[in-house]
Amino acid sequence: MLLFFAVCFVTNGYAQTNRNKDLRVQQDQPLAWLGKWLDAWELVRKDILQLPPDPVPDMLFFDEQYVYTNSTVSAPQGILFKGPDFSGKPVAWRKVAHQGELTMPDGQQAPVAIMSFAAPRADGKPFFVMAAPSLWEKMGVASYTLKSGDMLTGVFIHEFSHTRQFNGFGVQIDSFEQTDIFKELAIDDDIIQELFEKDSVYTQQFLPEIQAFYDAAFAKDKTGTKRLAVVAMAMLKKRQQTYFVKGNAVLKKPEAIFLSMEGMGQYAAVAWLMHPKGGRLSFETAVNGFRRKRRSWSQEEGLAMFLVLNKLSKPNWNKVMFGTNPTDIIQLLKNALP
Repeated sequence: MLLFFAVCFVTNGYAQTNRNKDLRVQQDQPLAWLGKWLDAWELVRKDILQLPPDPVPDMLFFDEQYVYTNSTVSAPQGILFKGPDFSGKPVAWRKVAHQGELTMPDGQQAPVAIMSFAAPRADGKPFFVMAAPSLWEKMGVASYTLKSGDMLTGVFIHEFSHTRQFNGFGVQIDSFEQTDIFKELAIDDDIIQELFEKDSVYTQQFLPEIQAFYDAAFAKDKTGTKRLAVVAMAMLKKRQQTYFVKGNAVLKKPEAIFLSMEGMGQYAAVAWLMHPKGGRLSFETAVNGFRRKRRSWSQEEGLAMFLVLNKLSKPNWNKVMFGTNPTDIIQLLKNALP
């Protein structure tokens, strides 16, 4: 999960000129990507994660010239336009020119840059921000395996899935930040990686653990997946017993939560890439393509763990992963294994 804070700047002249206009814009080609992304999430929500509809969150998208949002904080003088629905509900979309800066739905500001993230406002309501495909392509962000459109749809799905997790895992993360032991640490999905990435002995133990979970995920049958998953879980347990002791024992829970959040985001994206109404890709192509540079530990191991879980059982995602008292992926795998 990328927590990035950005600015939406509207000149007084622009706002005054367009204050009383109500421009209705059809979903023409320049905004086709927005409809595709929201349709993709609807497919994931209903068919893959089996989640009930949620209230429309504040959303902010932007390209080289304009902001497209339903947030009155981000575009108080924005021109209304007809954009895609959200879960069958109309969205009060606003369009406004930016001058290279954005105002987030929570009021924080930052310059226009490549970004995709979900975050909670002070009142707990989630909001979502993402750059349009043209900006990603301009910066040369691409996949050697996936089409650009499919890759970015996957990125959108991953980050948007977090809007459904703040009332569960998000609340637990907030509780960490209130304890003295975490005041000197950045509590985010890279916390374990930042602490141990330069420890060569740790990485020599951890990286094979990731591969063990992928070996289990790619096994030819459920029996093979179960056998290899037992090996991978034993490696995880040994690593934690070796390194997460004494003062580091508090790291077990954050690791489990971020493996759950990042792993679920990755899994949701890969599941869409494989879905016959989505990317229509093979298991191998979708998984290897979306892993891309494989630099994020929590995303790498988290995805493999969810792929394994999905082969071992068909969990009710709504109850186990998106409720107010979610079960983390490590515990779910323990429950699914002998």
